[in-house]
Formats: sequence, C-alpha cells, structure tokens
Amino acid sequence: MTEFDYHRPIDFLAEREPFRDRTGNSIVDVNTLFLTGRRCPIGCNMCDLHVFTREDSPPVGATVDQIDHALRRLPPASWIKLYNSGNFFDAASLPPADYDAIARRCEPFDRVIVENHPKIGRHRHLDFARRLRGKLEVAVGLESVQPRVLSRIGKRMTRDEFDRYAGWLTANDIDLRVFLIIGSPGIKTPEAVRWAKLSLRHAIAVGARHISLLPVRNGAGWGEDRRPLPTLTLQTLCEVFDDAIASTQHCCISIDLWEFKHQTLQPSDQNRLRCLSGAILEQRAVMHEAV
Repeated sequence: MTEFDYHRPIDFLAEREPFRDRTGNSIVDVNTLFLTGRRCPIGCNMCDLHVFTREDSPPVGATVDQIDHALRRLPPASWIKLYNSGNFFDAASLPPADYDAIARRCEPFDRVIVENHPKIGRHRHLDFARRLRGKLEVAVGLESVQPRVLSRIGKRMTRDEFDRYAGWLTANDIDLRVFLIIGSPGIKTPEAVRWAKLSLRHAIAVGARHISLLPVRNGAGWGEDRRPLPTLTLQTLCEVFDDAIASTQHCCISIDLWEFKHQTLQPSDQNRLRCLSGAILEQRAVMHEAV
C-alpha cells in the first residue's frame, strides 16, 4: 500500500471553471490542489477517496508545504480549491494551527473552495473564513435527497441536517457547492434521472451556488450492495444538463465527465462530449441538433 507524503500533494492542476450568477456568466481560472490528508471519519461506502489518505494526522506545517509545492508549479489563477479527500475542518486531518499560513497562501485568490461534512468543525469555518481576503466556499456531498440512498451509503446525515447546514453557511456569508450523484444500485436509468432532478432542485432551493453532478460509478463498491448500476450515456447526461440549466437563472451547473474523457468513444459520442463540455463551460443548453 502506498504511503503518501504529508509534505507533498497527491496532485494539482490548473483548470477553467464556469461562473454563473444573476449578472451573467463568465469563466475563471482555478488552481486545484488535491492535498494528502487523514482518512475521512465518515466513511461513505461509495467513496474511494480514502485510497489517497493516511491513517495518522499530519504535523503542523505539512499541509502548508503541500500548498507551497503546488503553487510554485502552477500559473496565477483567480480561485483556489483545497481538497483533502475528506474534511477541511477536521482538526485531525488539517491542524487549525496552519490556518494563518494557509490564508496567507490564499491571499492572491478571490475565492477559496474547500470540502467538508456538515457535522464536522462548524466553529472552525468562521475561524478560517475571517482570515481570508477572498470568499470562502464549502463543497458538500449531499449525493441525493432520496433517504434510502443517504442511509445506504452511510452518509451519517439526513436531508434536514444538510438543509440546516446550508442555511448556516448562508447566514455566515459562506458559499455552498453541492455534489450530487446521478444513480445508485438497483434503480433503472429513468429513476436515476428523476431523483437527480429532484435533488438538484432541492440544492438550488437551499442556496447552492454551484452544483456538480457525478455520474454513478462503482467506486469502492457501495458496501454490500452488489445490484447493477444504471447505465448513463452521454445522450442522457446532455438531457439532464439541459433540464438543470433551465431550472435556475443563477446557480452554476456542471457534470463530471472525467470517465468519458478516458474512454474510446464512437464519433457520435465524441461530438456529444465536445458539445456538452462546451455547454458546461459556457453555462448554456446543449444544442440538440449537435448531439
């Protein structure tokens, strides 16, 4: 088993991301850092991020070393994402003693995006946020508003608990990003799409600034559930995206297309992938005649 170095990030990259609000759409440059962290104590059984974590806690200063290592090798950007395969505000995974140093590294960025579970480190959100020049945004894996799915994956939160957390973030001037899964074991594709749409509308209603839709994949195996997963084609994802983008005038919508980008696709699907990728970046409906 690989022993990851607490002084080096798992990976880092420069990417472009859409921004959408009531004033219009734009595209921003983002530096995304995948930090080495301690294993998440929640342990959702469909998540395989734990394979990039450690069982012990990092020493003070180690996470700062990771950020320095990445930023020396990345171009300037407007935003920064600090993802640690778990919870940014888990003191066992990221020592609060590092907050000042991390905030200084984030000084050039207008937005700082981290990931966290609603039940972890709420008071530390405000401690970190007040040190930042830019806007703090917290990414949360709601996954689905279907109660059976939340229970099955061991999310350790209810929809109501997520809603209260979303309201608390808004009340404290912290933006919300939401991850939603399209599909789960044992349901057909139409049902997967229906629940994704319901979940998306719920996330919009509680104030999400950005919603990222994640097509279901095997991951760590969904615990003991061995039922088949729904088949999600690029055509289906185009239809889901068009419905989503029409559901809101200000919330940004994206779909994770990583697995499709690493497949050998037929020419028609290559065109769909190209059209959908462009539509996500520009936050516009996919042109049906092109897909």
